[in-house]
Amino acid sequence: MASDGTKKKQFTALTGLRGFAALWVVSLHFEEVTNQLAPASVALNWLMGTGANAVALFFVLSGFVLLYTYHDRFQVFSWAEYRRYLGLRVARIYPAYLAALLLMIALVAMAEWRGMPHSGASYPMNWLPWEALMMHQWWQSGFFGWNFPDWSVSTEWFAYLFIFPLAVGVMKKLTGRVAAILCVTVLLLVEPAIRLRWEWKIPMVSLLFLTGAGLWKIRYSWGKAGGLINEHLDMIGAVMLLFALAIGPVFSPYVFLILILTAFSLLILGVTYRGGIPSYVLSSRPAIFLGEISYSVYLIHGVVLRLLKTVLPAGRFEHSPLLVRLVVISGYFTAVLVAAILLYFCVENPARHWLRRRFESPQIQKYT
Repeated sequence: MASDGTKKKQFTALTGLRGFAALWVVSLHFEEVTNQLAPASVALNWLMGTGANAVALFFVLSGFVLLYTYHDRFQVFSWAEYRRYLGLRVARIYPAYLAALLLMIALVAMAEWRGMPHSGASYPMNWLPWEALMMHQWWQSGFFGWNFPDWSVSTEWFAYLFIFPLAVGVMKKLTGRVAAILCVTVLLLVEPAIRLRWEWKIPMVSLLFLTGAGLWKIRYSWGKAGGLINEHLDMIGAVMLLFALAIGPVFSPYVFLILILTAFSLLILGVTYRGGIPSYVLSSRPAIFLGEISYSVYLIHGVVLRLLKTVLPAGRFEHSPLLVRLVVISGYFTAVLVAAILLYFCVENPARHWLRRRFESPQIQKYT
C-alpha cells in the first residue's frame, strides 16, 4: 500500500485507451456524415456504428482507476476523506461539463434569436437545472441532455457518489479469485439489464463500474502474486474485440455485449503490464495526448456536430468532387479536435488544477 507522500505508478496506456474510446464515440456520431459524403466508408460501419460500446469502456475504466487511485485512502471510512474525494471528482468533471453545456445553451439561444428551426423537445427548459447539476439521468427520463453526450456524466456522477463507496467496502473483503467470480457474476447480470431496457442507465452503469472495481482487485491481488496475468493479455483482448465487432450481427445483443466487455477487461488488465503491441501503441505520446484531452473531446463533439449541421451541412457537398467531400469530412473531425484542445487548455485543465489544490493529497494522480 502507498502511504502519504508517495505516488502511485501511473498506467499511461490506460490514458491512451481512454483516447481511443473517445474517438470511437465521435466516429459513431459522425457516421451519418461520413457515409453521406464517402459512401465507401459504409465498409467501416462495423466499427463506427458500434461506438456506443466505448461508453461502456469508459465506465469500466472509471471503476478500475478510481479503486486503484483512492482505495488506500478508504481503508477506514472517513466522511472528511469522502468529501475530499468528491471535491476532487467535481474538479475533474464539472468545469468542462459546465462549459460545454453553456456553449450548447448559447447555440440554442442564437438559433432562437435568428429564427432558425430547432426542436423544442430536444432542449426542454424544465430539465436544464437538473442537467446543470449532473442529475438529469437519475430518473431514467429518456432525456439525454441539451448536450447529448453528457448523459453519461450524469450517471457517472451517481456512481461516484454511491457506487464507489459500495465498491470500496466490498473489494476490501475479497481475494483476487473471489473478485474474478464477482466480475463474471456482474457480467451475467447484464442480461436482465438489457431485457429491462436499462441500457446505459444507472443500473447498467453501476454494473459496469463494479466490473471495473473487480478488475482492479484482480490486478492488485494477482499482480502481487507475480506472473498470474499474462503480459500479452492486451493483444488477446484487442483481437477478441475486433473479432466481436467484425461478426457482431451473428450474436444476440447479450452475447455480443458479454464478448465486448470481456475484451475490454482483458485489454485493461493487459495494458497495465505493457507487454503487447496495444500497450506500446496506447503508451505513445500521441495516444497519451489524445487520452489527456479525451474528456473534452467527448463533451465538445456534440456541440460541434450540432453547429456544423447548421452552418456547414454535409448535404451541401453531397455532389461535390470526391476530394472536396474528403476535405469536408476531415474538416468535421479537425473541428472537434481543435474545439477539444481549446476546451481542455482554456477550461478543463486550469480549472481542474485550481480546484484540486484545495483538496489534493500527494497520492492523487493527474490521470484520475
